[in-house]
Amino acid sequence: MPEKQIDNQLLKQVGEQHILDEKGEKIRLADLWQEQRSVMVFIRHFG
Repeated sequence: MPEKQIDNQLLKQVGEQHILDEKGEKIRLADLWQEQRSVMVFIRHFG
Protein backbone atom coordinates (compact mmCIF):
# COMPACT_ATOMS: atom_id res chain seq x y z
CA MET A 1 0.00 0.00 0.00
CA PRO A 2 1.51 3.38 -0.98
CA GLU A 3 2.33 5.76 1.83
CA LYS A 4 0.69 9.21 1.71
CA GLN A 5 2.65 12.23 2.83
CA ILE A 6 1.21 15.49 4.10
CA ASP A 7 2.78 18.42 2.32
CA ASN A 8 4.12 21.40 4.28
CA GLN A 9 1.45 23.78 2.93
CA LEU A 10 -1.37 21.60 4.27
CA LEU A 11 0.40 21.17 7.59
CA LYS A 12 0.74 24.95 7.95
CA GLN A 13 -2.94 25.48 7.15
CA VAL A 14 -4.01 22.89 9.69
CA GLY A 15 -1.62 24.32 12.27
CA GLU A 16 -3.27 27.74 12.07
CA GLN A 17 -6.62 26.34 13.23
CA HIS A 18 -7.61 26.97 16.84
CA ILE A 19 -8.93 24.49 19.37
CA LEU A 20 -9.79 24.66 23.06
CA ASP A 21 -7.36 23.19 25.57
CA GLU A 22 -8.33 21.36 28.78
CA LYS A 23 -8.89 24.73 30.52
CA GLY A 24 -11.16 26.00 27.75
CA GLU A 25 -8.52 28.42 26.43
CA LYS A 26 -8.06 28.91 22.69
CA ILE A 27 -4.71 27.63 21.30
CA ARG A 28 -3.25 27.11 17.84
CA LEU A 29 -2.97 23.49 16.78
CA ALA A 30 0.64 24.08 15.67
CA ASP A 31 1.57 24.97 19.26
CA LEU A 32 0.98 21.31 20.16
CA TRP A 33 3.70 20.00 17.83
CA GLN A 34 6.08 22.97 17.83
CA GLU A 35 8.65 21.51 20.22
CA GLN A 36 8.29 17.78 19.53
CA ARG A 37 6.50 15.27 17.32
CA SER A 38 2.95 14.59 18.33
CA VAL A 39 0.11 12.23 17.59
CA MET A 40 -3.37 13.74 17.61
CA VAL A 41 -6.59 11.79 17.87
CA PHE A 42 -9.91 13.49 17.34
CA ILE A 43 -12.92 11.90 18.98
CA ARG A 44 -16.42 13.00 18.13
CA HIS A 45 -19.01 12.68 20.85
CA PHE A 46 -22.53 11.90 19.66
CA GLY A 47 -25.18 12.81 22.17
